[in-house]
Amino acid sequence: MFKKTVISTLLASSLLLAESGGGININEKDVEIEGTVDSRNLQAFQTSSTIFLADFNFLNADNQKLLGLGMAANNKIEGLVGVEMSFGAKFIWAEAGEHNDFTSFPLMAKVRYTLPPLMFSIPPVAVEAKGLYAPSALSFGDSEGYSEFRVAGDIEMIENVKIYAGYRNIHTKYNGLSRDLFNNGFYAGLKATY
Repeated sequence: MFKKTVISTLLASSLLLAESGGGININEKDVEIEGTVDSRNLQAFQTSSTIFLADFNFLNADNQKLLGLGMAANNKIEGLVGVEMSFGAKFIWAEAGEHNDFTSFPLMAKVRYTLPPLMFSIPPVAVEAKGLYAPSALSFGDSEGYSEFRVAGDIEMIENVKIYAGYRNIHTKYNGLSRDLFNNGFYAGLKATY
């Protein structure tokens, strides 16, 4: 029943999040669906230069599943052209093998750097790094901790369509278990923004 609810929520969310952007990334064993709503698309919520982001992701990694729902505040850094930072938190639910119902609420930070326009009309290029961390105080039930690190680069080949490649390293730590690697590997994907 819970799996049907999660899948229905993801499908409904992907329709709602289509106004700001969505993407899919893959490697040989994994598939991940992502979506973002940004407050610039909802003018009633945009009252300052800070942009509020709501995002979700669903990762199906070699018979393991991870669902994330997050909120963050984003703004450009004064004096550093092309650099943006985001800070927020994300709710994580994961199912790893025989262990069910991993839940955690990690804090999140992201840095994105968009390279200045290059010669010869090269499309916009950006790199970003993202980290999430939750100690046992922010993990619930049998969960003892969560950490995630991602680094990626993208290029906008067609207006509002980016191709990207990256690396992710995700650890879900359970009470009494020494093995905590959930997923580790390179991926490539496609994002569309509106």
